[in-house]
Amino acid sequence: MARTSKRKVRLESQSLQENVSVKTYMAGIYARLSVDNHDGKEISIETQIEMAKEYLKSHTEITLYDCYSDLGATGTNFQRSDFERLMQDVRDGLINCIIVKDFSRFGRNYIETGNFVEKIFPFLGVRFIAITDQYDSIKQADCNEALSMHLKNIANELYARDIAEKVTASKQAKMKQGEYLGSIPPYGFQIEKIDGKRTLVPEPVTSEIVKEIFNRYASGETFVSLAKWLYGQKIHRPSDYKKYKMVYQQEGQQLRQWERESIRFLLTNDAYIGNLVQSGKHMKEQITAEHTHEPLVSEEVFYRVWERIEENIKIQNRRPLRKDTMEDIFRGGLYCGECGHKLSRMVTERKVSYKEVKTFVFYSCPNSKRIDEEKCENEQITFLQIQKVILHLLKKEFLLSSTQMKKLMEFNKEAGEKRKEQIQKAQDELQKSVDGADRKISSYYLEYRNGSISQVQFLETKKKLEEKKEQDRQTLRDLHTEYSSIDRMVDKQN
Repeated sequence: MARTSKRKVRLESQSLQENVSVKTYMAGIYARLSVDNHDGKEISIETQIEMAKEYLKSHTEITLYDCYSDLGATGTNFQRSDFERLMQDVRDGLINCIIVKDFSRFGRNYIETGNFVEKIFPFLGVRFIAITDQYDSIKQADCNEALSMHLKNIANELYARDIAEKVTASKQAKMKQGEYLGSIPPYGFQIEKIDGKRTLVPEPVTSEIVKEIFNRYASGETFVSLAKWLYGQKIHRPSDYKKYKMVYQQEGQQLRQWERESIRFLLTNDAYIGNLVQSGKHMKEQITAEHTHEPLVSEEVFYRVWERIEENIKIQNRRPLRKDTMEDIFRGGLYCGECGHKLSRMVTERKVSYKEVKTFVFYSCPNSKRIDEEKCENEQITFLQIQKVILHLLKKEFLLSSTQMKKLMEFNKEAGEKRKEQIQKAQDELQKSVDGADRKISSYYLEYRNGSISQVQFLETKKKLEEKKEQDRQTLRDLHTEYSSIDRMVDKQN
């Protein structure tokens, strides 16, 4: 029998040990692009992701799990929707490797970024890779590499702070000069550029409506009577005026009543006497600039209206509060059977005899007070009536419990497999919707960068798409849970 050399045995053993000891990773690629990237220096989301995928081709021990991206998100904090989804997948054990283009894409906050890289990720057993910074947490870094990483993080944070301060200072200067920086003008105005400044000018039709609202309230009308008058005139409320681009209701358009708060806000807005009160995201105080544009009402009328509103608030505050000592056991759990709105609890005191005053509790639908198409015809229901209904239902459920148990036992494997098939189809459709949302966001972002749509339009569209995407993801999680539980349920019941 031929002898095998000891050297060959050692080499084969060493090779086998190396193959066995190679750790595999499930990776999440994270990309971020700031909405303030006006100079175009940052690399697009798609390019960042492609760069990471190219990196993976030469690292076979890493498998891509999912891609995460935050479009129009600041790097100075970590309250970002897809970053939070990434961290949730880390906590759920789905990911143990995070790949970014560089440290600045992960974050521009030096302390927080360092905390993640040096403490949180090692504790969670997560490998962190910053491609262009040539950083890989599993490789032993010497002092110079560690120092280089810290310096880059500090530079990123200082850059972000400098940009934020310059943007804030620029906005403050414009506000003090009386330039309107809001994206949507107050009702009754439109925005025009005058001498290079965005200035409020009266909108011919809505400005007359604003004047009429002020005059009517100054003459003694209330918020309720004003809402009825506006509805009777078929005048769209501000949000629907923005939606339909029409002052008055046209055929096929829904007319909704003006809310009390909308009328109060309009009557107390300094813009209608020619002043601007503005503030920004990073500003601690509001900036007031007087006589910046043509007023719609006189200061005399404006302050007479203001004083009347303040006086009404004082009168309401002086009214004695009714004592509601009874615990609200139905709090947050009662909804209108007609329109689905959450019911409001109300307490009244009634004199039932010469000496006795009783407290009555009832629930009513807030929509019953509306005057538009959303008006609900449901009447109020008392606390005692609800108790009786619930007691009746409990008795009925108790009597039917044995029948229900038999029906549950009839759930068999065939029915379970059919439901699993339905779930799989629903999951496929939802996943397509989630993937499509990401593509749409990127498409809208390119339109914004090209100037086809405004920043406000982009952010509003992005918000709606992300909300829909999160709803779909939650439904996917629920379906996944149901899918996993079906087999256990079938085994238990058969």
